[in-house]
Amino acid sequence: FILTAVMVSSCSDDDAVQNLGTLEIQLRLTCGLSDIPLSNIPVKITNAIDNSELEANTDASGQVIFENIAAGTYNVIVTQSNDDYTLSGTANDIVVTRQQTTNQAVEINAVDPNAGLVIKEIYTVGANDGFASLFKDQFIEIFNNSAETLFADGLYIANLFGETGNAGEDTPITNVLPVGEFVYANLIDQIPGSGQDYPVESGKSIVIALNAVNYKEGNPQADKALDNTDATLERYSVEWLEAQGRIGNAFFDLDNPNVPNMNNIYIYEATNFYLFNTYGVGALLISKDASFSDSDIVDYTRPGSSSTFKLMKVPVDKVLDGVEILENSQAASFKRMPNTIDAGFHFVNADGNAFYSGKSSRRIKDETASARFGRVILQDTNNSGVDFESLDFPDKYGYNQ
Repeated sequence: FILTAVMVSSCSDDDAVQNLGTLEIQLRLTCGLSDIPLSNIPVKITNAIDNSELEANTDASGQVIFENIAAGTYNVIVTQSNDDYTLSGTANDIVVTRQQTTNQAVEINAVDPNAGLVIKEIYTVGANDGFASLFKDQFIEIFNNSAETLFADGLYIANLFGETGNAGEDTPITNVLPVGEFVYANLIDQIPGSGQDYPVESGKSIVIALNAVNYKEGNPQADKALDNTDATLERYSVEWLEAQGRIGNAFFDLDNPNVPNMNNIYIYEATNFYLFNTYGVGALLISKDASFSDSDIVDYTRPGSSSTFKLMKVPVDKVLDGVEILENSQAASFKRMPNTIDAGFHFVNADGNAFYSGKSSRRIKDETASARFGRVILQDTNNSGVDFESLDFPDKYGYNQ
């Protein structure tokens, strides 16, 4: 009896070993960087199926080896900060095969962790208030991560078009329009002002709401709703669309006369009354030096479809900050941004299903840098996979000093 038990256990162990593989990761500095050591840098891998994580530090050559890990698909995140820069890199959809060694190079960039205005929070999925708010309560918040007052006048806010891993989607937009010099937006608005009308003090923020409306008012579930009348600006496009002979949507797109409106620059569809997609966001903060015209519009047709979307090209070198939010933790192949903008991606829920949850996506605080410089500094590694967290309820102006 004892011998039989040992034999069964041995066979079981052999089967388990046969289902394991090895992942070797080699860090490499991006072109133009040198004299930056790649030793003792934490590398985290996440199993895209069950979201289990493993972490290890690189050796003197910048290599790390994960042995005897479950076969499957993995995402890699690398990040490390010091007084001068933050090292950041990622690789997605790496397939580890049973009893095989997979080699993967990961390009590492050095970014300034305190570089001006950053996207602090994005709220799009709808309040858990019995559908009373109906996605009308969306907002984006811009935070000043620098030590001096900056002006938001003239900056653009854009939403990138493309599938985000939602059920039924199978073709990333990058299969047709590869990202590189440009990314592709279906909505662009601009902050008004003549240069100094919208100051953002160090450690403070401005909020741009879809509708600057109090959704608590008359709402039986007011505790789950937002009051957006405190927004700095709101996006209103009905009159702009109608001036072009198009149709606005006065049910979703409301105008609060007490809150200034964004300038509408480009909206592809007349029904595109949301500030961002509800289940996946490609949010960009773009320099006021950018310009957009009809000559920058390109056609996009989904494979197998006869419908063509007209999208505005956005030059990557004019993007100040970008945040990619996909449907779930397994949606890496649907990324719409190059790594130079956002090396990773965030998701509200690991398995999706975020509609009407009231959850929000917020950039985390860099505790080390904040303590060092004596002011609130938000983490900015150009990788929203580590820079952002999901909140059970929005936190407008939450970090403001």
